[in-house]
Amino acid sequence: MENYRRKKPREMVMKHSTSSQLMKYGLAVLIVFFLGAAAEYFFHIPLLKSHQRGRTEISLDQVSLQGFERTEEGLLLTGDRGRITVGLDGAYVEQFIYRFQYEHLLNAKLYVCYYNEYGEADPEQDRILLDRNHKLVPYSSVRIGEQADSIVLAIDRQELGEAGSREEAARLPLVITGLELSNELVINGYRLAFFWVLFGLMAYFWLFRGYLGKHPEAGFLVVCLGVGLLLIGAMPANKTGYDEETHLYRAMGIASYPKGMNINQTIFSLMIPSLDSWPENQPGSRAEQQTLLEYLNKNGDYKQGNIHLEPVIPKGAIPAYLGQALVLKVCKAFHVPWGLMLMAGRIGNLLVYSMLMYFAIRRTPAGKLVMAVIGLMPTSLFLACTYSYDPWVTSWIYLGSACFLRELLTPDQKITWKSWGFLLLCFFLGCSPKAVYAPMVLILLLLPAKKFADKRQKYLMRTGIFLLLAALLASFILPVLIAPKDTGDIRGGATSEVGQMSYILGHFFGYLKILFANIFRTLPKMVFGRDVFSLQGHLAESPFTWLAAGLAGFTVVTDTKLTSPQSLSMWQRVWIFFMLGGSVLLVWTSMYIAYTEPGRVEIAGVQGRYYLPVLYLLYLLFQTRSIVARFKNMWYHTGVLGVSAGLLLATVWVTVMVPLCL
Repeated sequence: MENYRRKKPREMVMKHSTSSQLMKYGLAVLIVFFLGAAAEYFFHIPLLKSHQRGRTEISLDQVSLQGFERTEEGLLLTGDRGRITVGLDGAYVEQFIYRFQYEHLLNAKLYVCYYNEYGEADPEQDRILLDRNHKLVPYSSVRIGEQADSIVLAIDRQELGEAGSREEAARLPLVITGLELSNELVINGYRLAFFWVLFGLMAYFWLFRGYLGKHPEAGFLVVCLGVGLLLIGAMPANKTGYDEETHLYRAMGIASYPKGMNINQTIFSLMIPSLDSWPENQPGSRAEQQTLLEYLNKNGDYKQGNIHLEPVIPKGAIPAYLGQALVLKVCKAFHVPWGLMLMAGRIGNLLVYSMLMYFAIRRTPAGKLVMAVIGLMPTSLFLACTYSYDPWVTSWIYLGSACFLRELLTPDQKITWKSWGFLLLCFFLGCSPKAVYAPMVLILLLLPAKKFADKRQKYLMRTGIFLLLAALLASFILPVLIAPKDTGDIRGGATSEVGQMSYILGHFFGYLKILFANIFRTLPKMVFGRDVFSLQGHLAESPFTWLAAGLAGFTVVTDTKLTSPQSLSMWQRVWIFFMLGGSVLLVWTSMYIAYTEPGRVEIAGVQGRYYLPVLYLLYLLFQTRSIVARFKNMWYHTGVLGVSAGLLLATVWVTVMVPLCL
């Protein structure tokens, strides 16, 4: 009875504590909900103040024309250049809509014009909006969001289509079939979701700041999934990422194994370079995105289409698509419409990336925030939100690097066969899709002799290193040496593996000079600049490279706390540097052979994303224990992850929300 009485107050305290915690979290959810709704309301204030509401159709007989001719169908472009002027007399315009009939890519300009104090046109004050229209959306809805005196729609035949198709585009008839002003009060789901994620992350960082001080990997996971899902939902159901058509083709092929795909032209056009999915012409508003999604949902047939495909996928790359393919497989089983299925497959890639990076950050004894910051850069997250195998490569190599550092920096603990097998598996899975990173396997040779139980174990384990290296290099180098192709990558123009190999072998030292000249010329932007931090495929680049570089530099200098008894020695740093350098040399050489025309001294095709797998270990090499940052982990981790989240959200707002979702 006495023991019961002693425990009862403690149980009551625990119940009270749990109840207060739940109340606090519930209140936070309500605050986030209302703040998001208030932010969405704020954007509607100009429209609420306006007296013009609803949709107003503009008579085509009341507009001024240059280079257009009125016909029964609408306004036909007859000149090399055409202008349609719509007088507004200072009216407020939320959305300006023009409908058209055109069988190519319509690129236009909108001039939002104002009169000066004397009532005269003032071109210096005009806003100029570039409007590139998606081929499958037969209208354009452009957000103006202010009062204007007139709007001019300008079309130049020389700017229609894209390079290589402009002559054909200029010959096709173009008819503007309708003009409309829209001042409808519509809740924008994309924008509302953005603010809920923004305020939700702010609440998360404040409520869980103590937990983040011990577990920064949890902060990474929440930011990655929160902003990543927002990005996937806001991006069009269209090609946006690097070579996304190829990766989608392979993921669908795996999801359709072993019978192959039966698809129609609507789906096939997203798996090849096509005007129907031209990445430079994206839907430019919420309404256009919904129209494209509805079109794909209605017309995409992946069950009984008349095109049968059985993709041949490089064996080493197959595991890299399993996350995307599994989601596509489930969607096929439940007959999910094609447009939604396309977006869902991207979520599969994000989930695999976020979980692997979570365990890598948790596992590493050094540079946890360095790894988290790299993983949350705009380029890194964008790749994880598209069809791609780059996130798979980076995350598995980072997980392998984390396990390697854990073994290396605890030299008195013997390595087990289980740990060794997992190490080799990480590097195998990470390097198989892109064997150019094979030299990184040799960092495992740094494990000292006392890590092994005996000499036999040491020799067997090190033999495994060389066997893995040989297998990876054989998949990359031997085919080129034994049987080089007459052509390389056709995207690189008149490429030839045979031609390039003759240049390399016949002028080896000349090639080395070209190789290092190209590497050093691009080094700043590839290692610490826009190419590795800010580029987002075909969408745009983040305008906040300065913040990304500053955050990365700050983190490299300050994140020097270790969870292991020792740090990297100078010899270990030198060896790791040369192995990373070997991977970089192979990256450039592979693009020289496959993507660069023979005889050119400027290597084409190398992008900053190719440096991501080596970036984490490279940054660790420049850390020093002589600089000690005396921050409490609770504020340090929360602050750095908060800035990373802010950088991502600012990038999403500028490069996706504003141009594609409003």
